[in-house]
Amino acid sequence: MPRVISPRRGVIASSVAVVLLAGCTSEPPPLEFGTAKPSGPRLDAQPPKGGSLPLAQWPDACAVLLEEEIRAILPQAKDFERDPIKVSVLNFNPLATSAPGTTGDVPKGGCETEFGLPAKYVSKQNSRITIVFQGLADPALVAEGYAKDRAYEVKHGTKGAEKFQDLGASLGPTGCFTKAPGALVCHQGPYEFEVDGSSTADGVGEYTESRKNWREKVLVPVVRTLSARMPAGS
Repeated sequence: MPRVISPRRGVIASSVAVVLLAGCTSEPPPLEFGTAKPSGPRLDAQPPKGGSLPLAQWPDACAVLLEEEIRAILPQAKDFERDPIKVSVLNFNPLATSAPGTTGDVPKGGCETEFGLPAKYVSKQNSRITIVFQGLADPALVAEGYAKDRAYEVKHGTKGAEKFQDLGASLGPTGCFTKAPGALVCHQGPYEFEVDGSSTADGVGEYTESRKNWREKVLVPVVRTLSARMPAGS
């Protein structure tokens, strides 16, 4: 499978900082959580059999998850801002020559969406959801690459509270696993993708629990939203 190099990932991990403005607001309303309600267009990449999708045909990750779909999960979300993430795709098989146009940089292969949720201390964007496409190829190749990524996480992933979990098909896609500190990596049909994010909004929980809560209440519905719009596949 193509490998993903995302030079901004270290920046993203620390980008959710609460900006304290002068004074405090009144007590914020309780944080509301909804459910996945897919409403966006079908994600229907059609890579050649045995090969990868040309980079020019990769979707714009910042257009994949609609604001309405985020609000279905988080009804109080507002002040959306999106920042594309460059993804660098390498040849998934170094022993074979990659097809022209299937390796290189995808300027919008990933996207960080920031937005605001109710909080005691005013912060315009205190929450984020990040989607990064890891590879788009023949479903058989995607499944093979996903298996390698899963095996790597089993061997090298963080142990302890956020240790690796193989979630199988329980979230909707063909397969998903957890990736510390709170991300989900999944595959379905011609897509392998990672969903990550965090929030400092009131109601998500203290830091030790906030990542887990955000994953279960927000990232899982995001995965369900995306997979419902993807073709089935091995």
